[in-house]
Parts: sequence; C-alpha cells; structure tokens
Amino acid sequence: MVTVLVDNPVLLLFLVVGAGAALGEVRIRGVALGPAGALFVGLAVSAYDERLVVPAAIQSLGLALFVYTVGLASGPGFLPGLRRGGARLLTSVAAPLALTAAAAWLGTELIDGDRGVAAGLFSGVGTNTPALAAAIDALDGEGTDPVVGYSLAYPMAVLATIAAAARLTAVGRDSRSAGRDSPRGPAEAAPAAAGADSHGTVTWTVVVERDGLPELGRLRAFYAERLAFGRYRHDTTVALATDDVVLQPGDLVTVVGPRPHVEAFASWAGRRSDEHLPLDRSRLDFRRIVLSRRDLAGSTIGELDLSGRFGATITRVRRGDADLVARDDLVLNLGDRVRVVAPRDRMGDVARVLGDSDRSLAEVDPVALAIGVAAGIALGLVPIPIPSLGDLRLGLGGGALVSGLVLGALARTGPLTWQVPQAANLLLRQIGTLSFLACVGTASGPTFADAVSSASGARTAGLAAALCVLSALVLVASTRLLARRRRPADAAGFLAGVQTQPAVLAFATTRVDPDEAAAAYALVLPLAIVAKIVLVQALV
Repeated sequence: MVTVLVDNPVLLLFLVVGAGAALGEVRIRGVALGPAGALFVGLAVSAYDERLVVPAAIQSLGLALFVYTVGLASGPGFLPGLRRGGARLLTSVAAPLALTAAAAWLGTELIDGDRGVAAGLFSGVGTNTPALAAAIDALDGEGTDPVVGYSLAYPMAVLATIAAAARLTAVGRDSRSAGRDSPRGPAEAAPAAAGADSHGTVTWTVVVERDGLPELGRLRAFYAERLAFGRYRHDTTVALATDDVVLQPGDLVTVVGPRPHVEAFASWAGRRSDEHLPLDRSRLDFRRIVLSRRDLAGSTIGELDLSGRFGATITRVRRGDADLVARDDLVLNLGDRVRVVAPRDRMGDVARVLGDSDRSLAEVDPVALAIGVAAGIALGLVPIPIPSLGDLRLGLGGGALVSGLVLGALARTGPLTWQVPQAANLLLRQIGTLSFLACVGTASGPTFADAVSSASGARTAGLAAALCVLSALVLVASTRLLARRRRPADAAGFLAGVQTQPAVLAFATTRVDPDEAAAAYALVLPLAIVAKIVLVQALV
C-alpha cells in the first residue's frame, strides 16, 4: 500500500485531505481542529514513512487559492472600513501581534531554540496558515522546521482564544444588565439596542399606537439603518413601506432587523401585533431572489432603484448563513439571496433583473480567477525595503491576499467579474487550505516525530503553552480598546479576526449578534494576515 501511495501522490493527497477533514470535525467540548486536521494527518503519514510526500507545487496552489478567495470575500467591506479608521485599526492589530512575536523570539532564546522554532511558534499561536508558509519560504530549509512549533502551538491557541472570546462576551452582557427598562425615543433607543445581544434577524408586525411619528426614512436613520420596513396597512389598504411614509395610530407595519432593535422600536411606537401582515398577499407579494447577474456584482441596493423601477423594496439579504438588514449602501455580492416585496404583477420583472439563477452561481469566471491569482503571486515577489530589516516580501500568501482585497472591492472590470459566488468561494477556500496543510504535514513528519520525542520538544511545547496564554490576554485587552463602544459582538469579531481563526468566530456568533461579529472579523482579518506575514519574516 505504501508503494502505491508513493507512486501516486495525488491519491495520497486526497486520502490525507479526507482523513484530515474527518479529524478536523471531531469536537471535544465544542472545540475542533478544523482544517488543521489535515496537517496532523500529514505529519502522521510521513512520520510512518518519509517517502509519503505530496508534491510541493500543490502546496503553493492550495495556499494561493485559500488566501486569494479570503481577500475576494473581505474586499467589499475592508477598504471602506479602512478609510474610516485605518491608522487606529492598523495600530490595534499590529501592536498585540508585535508583542507576541517579541515574546516568541525571547522565549526561543531562553530555551536555546533557533529561528525556525520562533517562526513556527508565532505562526501556531496566531493559528495562521499564510504566516507558516512565509516562514517555510524564508527559511528555505535552514534551521528547525517551523511546522514543529506550529503543530505544538495551534491546538492550544484555539482553546485559549475561545476562552478569551467567552470572557469578552460574558463581560459585555454583564455590563449592560442595568438600565434596559427605561423608556427611550427612537434617537435614544438605537444606541441602547445596538449594544444588546442578538441571535439573528427577525420580522415582526407592529401595530402603531404613538401619534406624530416621523417619516420611515428618518426612523431608519435613527436606528443606524439597522431596521427595514417591508409593507404597511392603513385602514384596508396594504402598500410598500417606503421612506416617505408616515405611520398613523392603528397602522400595521412589518419591521425587519436584529431582535433588540425591533423590540426597541415596537415598545416605543406601539406593540407587537398578533396579526401577521406578510401573509396578506392579495396585492403585494414577497419572495427570495438570488442575485446571479455578474454585471450587478458590487452594486448597492440603492443603485438598483427597485422602488423607482418596479415599486419594489428589499427588506433583507441572506449571505451564506447570515441575514443582513437591507440598507441603501449595502453592497451586494454574487449569490446573495434578497427578500423582495413587490406588486404581484412586477415580481417576475424583478427576478429577471436580478438573475435568479442557481445554475449560473456554480460557474466561476476562469479568466478573472487566473489573472487575479497570477497578479497576487507576482506582487508577492516584489521586495519591500524595511529599515533595519532589509528587504521583505509579502510572499505568495500576502500578495494573493492584497490582490484579492483590491479586486474583490472592484467586483467587476469591464467584461471580467472578479467576485466569486460565495458557495464557490468557500469551496475553493476549503480545498486550498486543506491541500496546503496536507502538503506541509507530509513534508515535515519525520522532523516533527524526532522533535517531539526529545527534551527540546518538551521545552518547545511548554513555551507554546505560555505564549498562547500571553497572546490571549493581550488580545482581550486590545480588542476591548478596538471595538466600538466596547460592544461584545465587535470585540468578539475583532478577536477572531486578529487571531485569523474562523473557529473563534463560529463560537462567538452563538453568543452575540452574528452580523456585527462577522463584519468586525472581515474588517480585521486581512490586516492581521499581512501583519503576521511581515512579522514572521522579521523573526527569521
């Protein structure tokens, strides 16, 4: 069997990826290794027989696909967020990572380790695959294999960061326990509701009891665009709840948004009604429509002008597993499923404009994908002079990330559609990271086995544990400062983003508003990846 696998490296790759994915799904008290399972299976396989190695070219291909698709997904929200507070974000991300890198270097000196140990520990404590790739490339076979330190630190880092996320979200809930029952007007209610935890988007029918309400457009602004209004009924007439509508006592209106915001509006404007207005489809209809037209990728909801063209409105957007409240400035991605309320006779026209084709979403623009990845690889080869450190390179991982960020923000350029539908993006990302880690594991198995069975391996493991605890404490402090108004969803999302750890984000979204946490994660993630790639090269 070993001979067959040695002669068929592609077969070996898929066996390692499959076994690694299965191992990564095993949960112990809710914690799983995720894609890193492929790394440990690869280590075990090559430790058993050093001839079982996957070709290095697959390693580079996997890393390029993984990082480029991360950039594409993060691009639309990253650049606007960077413009709003780039210097503060960069400082808040780089400072804790630089401290962790310094601690890794100092600790490695104390245990008589070398550059490979320091780089591997830093990459593992940061649970960052591109940083590991940059370390391997920079060392080029010199010194200790960084995979050893990475493998020892990675599981402990995931546990430590999840514990930190639990602490952040628990503190956030406790600190807001007082003062929730005080009545507030809409301008005051929005900040209070924004701090409350939410577990998804809800739709309520509210009966209006307050007189003198402002226009719905002003109400949406009061609630920081976190509410959407679908339709309303005045007397016996049901119509779209457009921004110029003024609700009167006795009117019914459907309100969409995170539960705390909807509750705040309902208690201020009236009360929740037992009547389910959305079920009245005599004149208006509603349905989910998938955005599949490539020329609309990167457009905002306001730019579609569905209200002016068809008398229709979008109330929410389903992106992956998250429901987003529709806002005029919300940028739409390929594959988004938008909930549209429209006159029954115009719903077909709206569907044709948006595309509404699942089949087209399975297709990726191969020309754009190839050009984008190639541009990222070329960018990673460009030397960047850094005073006192010499020339540094973003490397394959950093270059592909920057390329993905820029092209993801552009969405389209002439006939080329840079964006990749989310389902295809996630598939490419998963294949990329599993392939990369499987290759890294099979290339380092014998070295890892020798290291962990020695006294130096025990010292490295102890240092990894200490660094994980230190990193978690530093991240808790820094994310509290970084998060807007110290909201727990922001803090948890920033923590997961700085750590570049989707498992932490998945844990956090069970305790806080998933939309806010995901937005904070996407904003910080690219900065953290680039910072780790640069810092790990400074260590070697």
